[in-house]
Amino acid sequence: MKVALISDIHDRTNNLLAALCMAKRERCEHLLCMGDFVSLETFHLLIAEWDGPVDAVFGNNEYDRKSFLMMAQRAPKVELHGDVGSVDLDGKRIAMTHFPAQAMKLAESGKYDAVFFGHTHEAESFRLGACLMVNPGELQGRRRAGFAVYDTDDDSVRFRFL
Repeated sequence: MKVALISDIHDRTNNLLAALCMAKRERCEHLLCMGDFVSLETFHLLIAEWDGPVDAVFGNNEYDRKSFLMMAQRAPKVELHGDVGSVDLDGKRIAMTHFPAQAMKLAESGKYDAVFFGHTHEAESFRLGACLMVNPGELQGRRRAGFAVYDTDDDSVRFRFL
């Protein structure tokens, strides 16, 4: 299964739409977002434009969390986990958070095959023991706008830039 990984949108909806289009072309079936939508309008756009399931966590720029949670509750394909989330996709135990320090703790727990995070706006992938660690980078475009595609079949990640 291919999974689209996005983070740090910061209301750059043009980049979000481009990434979603690319992820659909890559046949991604699921989307994970590591936070920093910023506005409810951006979160709503993601929900409206992505046909598959979405799992997301808060970043440090979602100030009206109650409204985000209410919107997610009305969308049956969306799970907004709070600050930390975990999902089981295609037999892979996956954790997600916005913050790198929290991601390191999750990986060190030994409970996960992969941990995804954001916040630094830097695309990176590395292993911490057996755990795959991935920051998909940013959609904001402050640096190089892009996202990542995680493949559960071979536990690999590829970065895609807009």
